[in-house]
Amino acid sequence: MVRIYGLHGSFEIKNQRYVLEDGSSTSYLAMNSNLNNGFYTKQLGDFIENWSQELSYEKTSELLQQMTTTLVLSPSGVQSYLERKAESISVEWLSKSRCDVVNIAVQSEIEIYEESSKEIILMMDDVGVKAQKPHKKVARVANDAKRLDTTVVLIEDNKAGFHYATKGINKAGETIYPIEKAIIDGVSQYHDMSKLLPVVAITDGARSIRLVLQSIFGINVCIILDWYHLQLKVKNLMSMIATNKVDKMLYINDLKQLLWTGNVSESMIYIDNITRVKNHEKKKELHDYIEKHQSEIIDYGKRQAAKKTIGSGRGEKANDLVVAHRQKKKGMAWSKTGSASLAIIKVNQINIKNAA
Repeated sequence: MVRIYGLHGSFEIKNQRYVLEDGSSTSYLAMNSNLNNGFYTKQLGDFIENWSQELSYEKTSELLQQMTTTLVLSPSGVQSYLERKAESISVEWLSKSRCDVVNIAVQSEIEIYEESSKEIILMMDDVGVKAQKPHKKVARVANDAKRLDTTVVLIEDNKAGFHYATKGINKAGETIYPIEKAIIDGVSQYHDMSKLLPVVAITDGARSIRLVLQSIFGINVCIILDWYHLQLKVKNLMSMIATNKVDKMLYINDLKQLLWTGNVSESMIYIDNITRVKNHEKKKELHDYIEKHQSEIIDYGKRQAAKKTIGSGRGEKANDLVVAHRQKKKGMAWSKTGSASLAIIKVNQINIKNAA
């Protein structure tokens, strides 16, 4: 007998077992049911997954008990359910992955300032949350993670919408569906892989992201440094460079005007000529940052006039939906598997909803 749990209570059912011709075994429920994680109806599974994106495991467990009048899952049971569900989704993603595609050929030259020029926008960012400390009985070591990063990717589809992607894991938190495969599958799902694709990636400039993109699309992939992150970097570093507020605002405004029109060389000269400096190391850091990203800094004003994307506002919204809304609240800390599991489930929910 197997106990099945639903929104309105539970019941027991005989689960007939079978031996198949190849010698493997299965059961009636495995072959004919639409249960989540083996024992939960789809409605109850959806309930758990939806409310876990809004409430703590404890609150979700309490709400389940109120709805079903029985203790369906304890808080740790809710977490375990979500981790099993995330693994199931990841396995499904992996089973549908295109094994014949390992990289994607892209156009080396794209008219990024032409309104009529076709582009496939890709936004990619790492969202960090606070990591749980190891159990008190486990000795701390120097490389204990204090932050967990979840990579969230948006891939423009062929209907002016976006497909969401993230890596897939197993219950141990190990990656079984890498972010590279997730991006390749997302692009190939909506675009003609027999052609050179006009991929334009808008990112915050992180080296790790650049390396992933180049491993998939090659070194000629078009990467644009997001305007929001560029001006934020200038503002943050200038707060440590300028000796007073008046100078700080002057330097920030001048640099933003130069960078808005893509004048990288003039920007670096301007920084070099700042004489009243509080922190010379930060001045060099700002110069080096702009120099390092000069190939990704464009004429943002011209591109905006062409009604083309210059920032990752949509990507930031995706980060909030997938990770930040649930996981970055005050006092929260996460396990590697728990954080990734919630992100996987949310990405899957969004893509199903968008496809409907």
